[in-house]
Amino acid sequence: MMFYHALALTLLLSDSAAAFKVEPSGGKKERMLSAVNKNLSNVLAAGFISAATIMPLPGIAVAADSLVMGTPLETKLAAFGAASYPVFNSITDVSPLADKFLDLVDKKVKAPDAAELAQKGVDGLLAIPDSAITEYRGVLKQVVFSGVSSTNCVTLGGSGAAAAKLAASPAIKSVDSAKLDALKKKFTPANSAVPIKDGNICLPGSAAASEKLWVAQAELTLSMPKAEGAALVASIKKAGLQATRPALISVVPAAESVFSKNAEALKMKAAGLDVEPNVIATVKAALL
Repeated sequence: MMFYHALALTLLLSDSAAAFKVEPSGGKKERMLSAVNKNLSNVLAAGFISAATIMPLPGIAVAADSLVMGTPLETKLAAFGAASYPVFNSITDVSPLADKFLDLVDKKVKAPDAAELAQKGVDGLLAIPDSAITEYRGVLKQVVFSGVSSTNCVTLGGSGAAAAKLAASPAIKSVDSAKLDALKKKFTPANSAVPIKDGNICLPGSAAASEKLWVAQAELTLSMPKAEGAALVASIKKAGLQATRPALISVVPAAESVFSKNAEALKMKAAGLDVEPNVIATVKAALL
């Protein structure tokens, strides 16, 4: 369950275009590191998946000061959700990419900085208002997973194994166990709305549901209070600067093996590049 939120969290908080692309030296053809690899770079200890509708459901409020609803960011995130839907549904095993990422973190990011990133991520997630999570859970049940169950869903292959490896990583283990317990308790209501099959999370049942998922993940992430958000952004930057271009390029083969280089994957890449400037501008505005 952590993967979709991890994707959204880093998409919202990272300001590096290199997370979507890697340009080999010498001006050679641009290569895709992939949007998902970018977002997996901040897989934290929060196991939950989010979604929301463009229009509010009965009993589900949309904040008057939303930084997402009714903005270009909403439109472009929805487009990314639609473009990424067939790509996620075609994945048979995401764990090789997760393995490669964890290996990169272990070798290229200083252990104290990786630990700080995990800790700041957990602090930020704990600071999200409970009311936002309550709304989140309602949409999961009423919209995204309506009609989806463990008996009929398409899963994100390998997500269970990757989650277990992440939980055993030094960075996650460095987080105070009491905070991890609190985080699990905080998001249990939302987690319980996500179907699981053979240990892997189920994906939304349609491209329309995927669109709403990405919009809602942005809305939820941007409900993080400014102080915790700023601390997490600073930690992401510190760790991200240690991942050099050669190191990132080394991950590309694993990303391509998971997502392939077909027309649908390239369309997802283009949608990711299109939304990135809006993400950067929105996060900066939120932290002013």
